[in-house]
Amino acid sequence: MTNPTDRLNRDRGPVSSRRFVLGALAAGVGSLAAPWVARAVAVEPDFPSELAPVVARAKRAGLRNLGFSASKANHYLGVGDSPTLFRDQALAICEKLATVYRDYFEAKGFTLSPPADRLVVVVLKDKASYRSFVGDAEGAEVGAEVGGHYDVDANQLVVFDSVHNDDGGAGSARVNTFTLVHEALHQLTYNSGLLERRGDVPVAISEGLATFGELWQHSNRRSTLGVKNSARLSAFTQSESPVGWIPIEELLNKDELFSDAEAAQIAYAESWVLVHYFLRTPTKLPKFRAYLDAIRQRHEPAHRLDDARTHLGDLDRLDKALRQYRDKQLRP
Repeated sequence: MTNPTDRLNRDRGPVSSRRFVLGALAAGVGSLAAPWVARAVAVEPDFPSELAPVVARAKRAGLRNLGFSASKANHYLGVGDSPTLFRDQALAICEKLATVYRDYFEAKGFTLSPPADRLVVVVLKDKASYRSFVGDAEGAEVGAEVGGHYDVDANQLVVFDSVHNDDGGAGSARVNTFTLVHEALHQLTYNSGLLERRGDVPVAISEGLATFGELWQHSNRRSTLGVKNSARLSAFTQSESPVGWIPIEELLNKDELFSDAEAAQIAYAESWVLVHYFLRTPTKLPKFRAYLDAIRQRHEPAHRLDDARTHLGDLDRLDKALRQYRDKQLRP
């Protein structure tokens, strides 16, 4: 099983996936600060029991007495020291994304199981609160491009308002939305039966599913999951990394690639190619469903390549097919 600290930090390693991809996105991602009618309702000062670990952690970090409050929506509980409006906007976006996510994957033949309890979203007011909440050992350096993370072990989505980040401009607003959607997709995949939260999941699969839908825009009624992710694809043409392509066998078996300064951007981009190929190719989709069924039973990485070969096919042939699919996606 992946080390818990690595799992928490998978988007906050030496190379941030956000710095690169947000530069490529430019103005293409809407802002969380945009007007939104939130359906969340305030929670009384006595926090629900589900929030006890969050409140205890905030108290240890010195945040509990600085305006911590909570809101609840249909499927989410939000808590933090951010302004109520910002927190409720975040919950409303999560609610809408959850509906889009459910409809999309059920239409693809996946059987989803709704979580038994509301999912927890920790919404903090700024980078200082975020750094205090995650702690020095886990948070390390929080750069301008970092907007939060999903902690798979605690099952908490943690975000903060990047308007208070280093640049304080439109780029920070894009970080808000991009981070929230990407990390909320992580939380949905691990809480709907698609992936097993306590199992051994290759980072390539987890990140492939998140990057598959990270460009969804809450302000666009027609926006859906699975649009071409040109920002990720640009890693193949714009990245200064000496790594041009990672063999699929390595991608599935070496989680450390996603925190490697020379390989990270290609690893993220290739993960998008992998998941997009299987979800958008009708003849390949049943193989991917069977593969996810298989890895949900795994708790150690020993079976990773056997499962991939059994359900996804010969890995050398798959590697060639994915290269061709990448080239097709790169065409104008």
